[in-house]
Amino acid sequence: MSVYIAGWGILGPGLADTRVARAILAGEKAYRDDGVRVPRAEGLSANEARRCPMSARYALDVGWQAVRAAGWDPKKAATVLSSASGDLEIADKNCRALAQPPIALSPTVFHNSVHNAAGGYWGIATGSLAPTTSLSAYDDSFAAGLLEALTTVAPDQPCLLIAYDLPPPAALAAARKITAPFAVALALTADRPPGACARLFWRWGRCNPVADACMAESALEGLRVGNPAARSLPLLRALSARQPEVFWWGDADEGALHVALTFEERGSTDPHHAP
Repeated sequence: MSVYIAGWGILGPGLADTRVARAILAGEKAYRDDGVRVPRAEGLSANEARRCPMSARYALDVGWQAVRAAGWDPKKAATVLSSASGDLEIADKNCRALAQPPIALSPTVFHNSVHNAAGGYWGIATGSLAPTTSLSAYDDSFAAGLLEALTTVAPDQPCLLIAYDLPPPAALAAARKITAPFAVALALTADRPPGACARLFWRWGRCNPVADACMAESALEGLRVGNPAARSLPLLRALSARQPEVFWWGDADEGALHVALTFEERGSTDPHHAP
């Protein structure tokens, strides 16, 4: 089975958008962690933007990058949103409110505490009524989201995968170590985009344990291991360098998602690299 990658988006330390990240990940520019720009809450009214939590802003930002790169109408794309821990800042606020009498939960904060809040804000921002799924699989959340998105894609049904995670507040830092904020989006389609494009051949099956694909640059490797959504970085590196590569993401039961990244030139129907 295969899908095409029509576009992608990214936001993380020193990786302000796809243009910047592509140059860094392809080895054309040195990586430097110069902080993270404030994500945009594009498509939301002023009132909705004020209520929108930072986690959803990251999801919106990379999602818009990906659909613009793909040239899609976002209303027509199904979405899969994957986050290992959701919004831990909001979880902390709710726990503090419950622990301090009199109990006074903020309706807005409670509204934003559900795991599919980011998906809801995406629907509001784009006006989309397409199917949406929100999931979590701890440190394997990117791979789980990718598998869900791959099985969602169908002819005339593209799917936008968005993965995101943010560091927890101090009270939860010892229990959940996420070192930096990071979000990524992949626009996946069964229909070949025009021009040169990337293609993923994939299957799910049992396998022997395979070592994780790593980043050669130590700071980027630190980001990869420090944020579940950043487990996507080796795939984004190969995309940026237009380098065919095979990836495995395993689970605890010796199952694995096997993905072969290939590239097709303009007008070509055969990938450069067989899966």
